[in-house]
Amino acid sequence: MTGISSALKIGDDVYQIDCGLGSLNAFTNAGLRFDALKSMFITHLHTDHIVDYFSFFLSGGYTASKGKAPVTVYGPGPAGGLPPSRVGNAAPATIDPQNPTPGLAATTAALQQAFAYTNNIFIRDMGTDDIQALADVVEIAVPPGSDYLNRSPVMEPFTVMSDDNVTVTATLVSHYDVYPAFAFRFDIARLGFSVTFSGDTTKSDNVIRLARDTDILVHEAEFSLDDSYYGNRFPPDYLVNSHTSAEQVGEVAAAANARHVVLSHYDPTNLPDAEWQAAIGKNYSGKVTVARDGQVFAF
Repeated sequence: MTGISSALKIGDDVYQIDCGLGSLNAFTNAGLRFDALKSMFITHLHTDHIVDYFSFFLSGGYTASKGKAPVTVYGPGPAGGLPPSRVGNAAPATIDPQNPTPGLAATTAALQQAFAYTNNIFIRDMGTDDIQALADVVEIAVPPGSDYLNRSPVMEPFTVMSDDNVTVTATLVSHYDVYPAFAFRFDIARLGFSVTFSGDTTKSDNVIRLARDTDILVHEAEFSLDDSYYGNRFPPDYLVNSHTSAEQVGEVAAAANARHVVLSHYDPTNLPDAEWQAAIGKNYSGKVTVARDGQVFAF
């Protein structure tokens, strides 16, 4: 299972986007500290984007300065329903049928409960703060007209939050059966600079609209959406309904007039950069960087 995460550092404040496998180690290896973490943004609730989410609070919370302000966590609310099986199972198993589609708030509460004992011990033995107070979860309200069956209708970007550093806008994207799934844009007013994160998505007019004239477009990609390219290991039509091809990334970047494409959360990971750049470059003439773990982009 591969993971995806990015950290946006503005002055002394850090904004974390997604928390895939290894993201806490990457965060600390980059010299970042939990005390500097101001907000987190979760694009969607697939495992490879959230498996390390609570680790930030379990491990980072243990080292947090006394009285640290809560980390505001923005992410998906409940999906509201489950789709039928895509693999021919007329009666698929349903985990927790009383609450089968929890959002980020219920997920966080369940994780707090699961780790209650260890945290209660640390509070008593080490004098740590209650980590329940370190996470302020905000489930992002989506515009009217979408639901778990109509996951990403055409829309204008909407505001998620704004603080002294940044204004964050979002849009809904299409990632197979996951709802809601978001792309995020960060506008840093005092620098006149913007960074847009596609999240996991098919080629999206919503992303093009969100990323208009962005300085950096961080975009996911599968090199090809042909199932046979990956040995037919995905269900039929999964790739074309879940991800963006390398050539399509170029189409999105060109339509959005993005100044720099940073390719992230891409597969396969062992292709030469030149192959990715050539495919994206068929439709886009700007700068393309195939990102590596731990790579830093200054602005």
